[in-house]
Amino acid sequence: MATTLGEALQVASRQLKAGGVPRPRLEAEVLLSWAGGYGRPGLLARLDEALDPNVAARFWPAVARRAKGYPLQYITGRQEFMALEFKVTPAVLIPRQDTEVVVEAVLARLDKVGHYTIADCGTGSGAIALSLAHYLPNAKVYATEISPEALEVARYNARALGLEGRVVFLQGDFLTPLKGLRLDALVANPPYIPAAELDRLPPEVRAEPHLALDGGPDGLGAYRRLLPGAVAVLKGGGLVALEIGHNQGRSVLELAAATGAYRDMTILPDYAGRDRCFLAYRREE
Repeated sequence: MATTLGEALQVASRQLKAGGVPRPRLEAEVLLSWAGGYGRPGLLARLDEALDPNVAARFWPAVARRAKGYPLQYITGRQEFMALEFKVTPAVLIPRQDTEVVVEAVLARLDKVGHYTIADCGTGSGAIALSLAHYLPNAKVYATEISPEALEVARYNARALGLEGRVVFLQGDFLTPLKGLRLDALVANPPYIPAAELDRLPPEVRAEPHLALDGGPDGLGAYRRLLPGAVAVLKGGGLVALEIGHNQGRSVLELAAATGAYRDMTILPDYAGRDRCFLAYRREE
C-alpha cells in the first residue's frame, strides 16, 4: 500500500481509471485534498510526505466509492457554480456548467443594479437563486422547492454565501408557493429526462434525486405546467428562462407558442452547441 501522498495518488489514479472515471489523476488529487484538508496546491507541494493513517482511512473508501460510479461531488460535499461554492448532498441535483448558461442569459438581460423580483422554481441546492442574488445585489429572489431536505441544503448555502436575507425559500411544488407575486423574471431547471431513459443514465447521474431528473414520459411534463402557469405570476414583459434537454428546443418552443402568452421566444445553446436554454418574455397586458 502507498506510504507517501504521491504514491497514494498513483495507486488511486489506477483504481479510478479501472473504474472508468474519465479524469482519474485529477479526481484522485481532489479526493486526497478533501481527505486531508490540504487544498490541491498544498497537496502537490508535499507529495513526498507520509500518508497519515487518519487521512488514509478517509481517502481509500472514498476512492472505492468513486470508482464504482458514486458522484465525486457527493463525496466531497462541494461543487462550484458561477464562481461560487455550494454544498451538495444526495438530496439535491449537482449544479452543472450547462446551467450556468441559463443564469448568464438572465444576467445579460437584466440591469445589474435594477430592483427586480425573481423566482427560481425547483431550487435544489439554491445554485440558480443564490447566483442571481449574488450578481444582482438589488434583486429580491424567491426560491421554491418541494423537498424539505433540499431546502435545508439551499438554506445552508444561503447562510454560507451571506445571502440569507436576500432569498426567500418557499416549500411547495414549482409555482404553487408564488401565487400573488408579480415577477420580473422566472427561472427554472426542471426535470426533463424522459422516464424510459433514466435507467440508461451513467451511474453517477442515477445517484442524483429521481425527482429532479424524471420529466415524465416524453421529458416535457414540467414545461407543460411551467409555461402556462408562469403567465399568472409574471409581469407584462417579464422574462422566463428555462433549462431544457439537448433535443427539446423545438418542442418547448411549440408548447410556449400554444399558450399565446409569450413573445421573442428563442433557444440558446450550451458550450457544446446543443439546445440548453429557452428564453421568452410575457406579452404585455
